[in-house]
Amino acid sequence: MNVLFIGATGLVGSHTAPLLAEKFALTCTGLKEGQLAGLPVQPLDICDWDATASFIQNGTNGGEAFDAVIYCATANYHHIRMGDAEERRRYYEQCIEVNMRGAYHVFEAAWRAGITRVVHIGSMTSIMGYPRYESIDTETRDRPNDLYAATKIFGEHVGRSYAFRKPPSGQQMKVICLRLAQPTAADDLRTQQWIAHSHYTAMAVDMRDIALAMECALTTEVQYGVYPLVSGADEPYVDPQAYAELGYVPQWKYVFTEDKRVEIHRHDPQATAAVVPSKLPLP
Repeated sequence: MNVLFIGATGLVGSHTAPLLAEKFALTCTGLKEGQLAGLPVQPLDICDWDATASFIQNGTNGGEAFDAVIYCATANYHHIRMGDAEERRRYYEQCIEVNMRGAYHVFEAAWRAGITRVVHIGSMTSIMGYPRYESIDTETRDRPNDLYAATKIFGEHVGRSYAFRKPPSGQQMKVICLRLAQPTAADDLRTQQWIAHSHYTAMAVDMRDIALAMECALTTEVQYGVYPLVSGADEPYVDPQAYAELGYVPQWKYVFTEDKRVEIHRHDPQATAAVVPSKLPLP
């Protein structure tokens, strides 16, 4: 399967694209040309319609059409001081450009190119607004905690509009939306610093589990779905039934020890306890 991975140089993309490349023929893009774990990264600005449409229509360097697109791009949040009103405004303006206009460009270009599957990477902040849900299950409704989350929800709804189009040609596009909890990497301690209490571990999603969920999204027969994504937990905050339809089963879990260390263990789904209400304000 020829897969276009948009946003390969971000935090999530840089950890997951190399894993997916072991199973799929991956074409990686980022804002700048470069290399990622031996994979060439081609420049693409999804806010530029002409560039996006041309890139997706042209297909791989070998001239083959893309079978699927993973849309993992997002507005750059690094070095943003959210307490500064003007910096926050500029960041939110970028969210509108990348997460809304960019998402539309990707879906429309993919549709015109006849691509039959798009995976949209979003965020669990889409359901983390106040008042906070005590737990997340299949009935949880959108409750964005900021404009970033709202723009990600917009992208999901754009995807839905393409997934249920019924043109005379019979063309179809499967759209799977993954709402990531807190992306966490075993080999990057900086991504674990937010885990300051055992209850927080229920919001961790290991990069390897994200790659696994992406693989499930690329192979499922579900026409359209939106799934919260977490790794395993001894006391889960997200009901596993919320992502069971995707075929995703987390393989890892994060544990906060009594001496305040973070450990990463293999997850045993059979040993998972019932979903418990959150006991602390989650990060």
